[in-house]
Amino acid sequence: MTARAVATQPDWTLKHAWQDGADRTAIALCRAALHEAGIAFADAKPGETPSAIKFHGMEIADALHVDPHALLDLSAVAHAAHWASRLPPFVQKYMRHGERWHGIPLGVHRANAAWVNTACARRIGGTAPRDWPAFMGWLEQARSHIAAPLAVGAQPWQIGVLFECVMLAVAGDMDYRRAFVDQDPAVWTEPAATQAVHGLLRLRDYVDDHAWAQPWQEQLARVRCGAAAVQVMGDWVRTTSGFQGIEGAELVEWAVPGTAAGFIAVVDFFVPLASASAAITHPVAAILTAAPFQAAFALAKGCLPAVCDAWGAADPLRTRSIEAGSMVLPSLTFDQCCAVAHKQALLAIVADCFVERRSAQACTRALADLAHGPA
Repeated sequence: MTARAVATQPDWTLKHAWQDGADRTAIALCRAALHEAGIAFADAKPGETPSAIKFHGMEIADALHVDPHALLDLSAVAHAAHWASRLPPFVQKYMRHGERWHGIPLGVHRANAAWVNTACARRIGGTAPRDWPAFMGWLEQARSHIAAPLAVGAQPWQIGVLFECVMLAVAGDMDYRRAFVDQDPAVWTEPAATQAVHGLLRLRDYVDDHAWAQPWQEQLARVRCGAAAVQVMGDWVRTTSGFQGIEGAELVEWAVPGTAAGFIAVVDFFVPLASASAAITHPVAAILTAAPFQAAFALAKGCLPAVCDAWGAADPLRTRSIEAGSMVLPSLTFDQCCAVAHKQALLAIVADCFVERRSAQACTRALADLAHGPA
C-alpha cells in the first residue's frame, strides 16, 4: 500500500473531541505506536462511522442500554492481556458486562484539584487549608487582595466540577455516592448534603459576574495573572497548552481542601464499535494497554495510567491517593456516576441555582425531585 493510500484509507479511526495541545500529543503517541505495528490510525472524518469513539465510563453503559450489541466484544484481548489483574476495579466496572469486555482504557484523571495563584497563596500563609471551613476562611482573606477570588464560568460542567468537590469535602464519600451514583432522593433532605449545597451556593459571592462567559482555560489564565486567586479544575491543567511547568511559578496545585484523602476519578476509554474489524482492533487494544505505552501516554496527557503495572512510572502523590482504593470516587461531571441524561439534568439544576443565586432549599428540593424521577 502506498503512503498516499495509507493516508486516505486508515485501518482504524477514532471519533473524539480532544483538541488541546496535550490531547493532540497523546493522540500522536497512539498514532506512532500503532504505525510501528503496521496499523494506520487516523481521526474519523465527519459523517463517517469510526472504528471507535472516545467515551467516559457511563457512556459505555448508555450505549449498551440502547443496543446491547452496539460495541465490539474485547473479551479475547482482555484475557490475553490479563486485564482482570492489571486494571483496578473502578476501571473494570465500566468495561465488564456479563462475560463481555468493552472499551480500551487509556488513563485516569483526578478532578478534585485546585489551582492557586502562588503570590496570593504566599500572602495568606502559603499552605493549603486543611478542610472546607478553613478554605472558606482562606477565600475571605483572598478577597482582601482580589475582589472576586474564585474563577469559574457559567457552563454547567465548570460548576459541576466545583459541586462534586464540595459534596466530597462537606458531605463525605458515602453521601457523595448516595447522591450521584445511587440517586437516592432522601440524601437531599439530610443535613450533610444540604450543607454541601449551601456551601456551593455561598461560593457565588466570590465569583466575578463579568467573567461568566469565559471558558475554563481563560478562567485559569485569570488565576495565573492574579485577576483571581483559585480555580477548581482537574489535573489535566498540568499539561494544558501554554501552562507546562507552572507549578512553583504563577500557579501551585492543591487537592481541593477537604478532599485530600479522596480521588475523584475520570477514566477515558477508546470504545470500539461492533462494526470495527476485530482482527485490527484486538492488536490495537493490546498495544494501547501495554505498560510502557500507558506510561508514555499518561505523561503526555497529564493523567495516571489506567493499568496498575504502569503506576510505578507515575508521580507518587497521585498514585498513593489512587491506591487507597476505598476513596476513589467516580466523577459526576465527566460521566462516571450515572446515565448521561441524568447527569445533564442534575448539572442544569445546580448551575441555574448557582448563577441565579437561588436558595439552598430550592436547589435541594429540585435535586430530590429529579432523583425521584417522573411522577
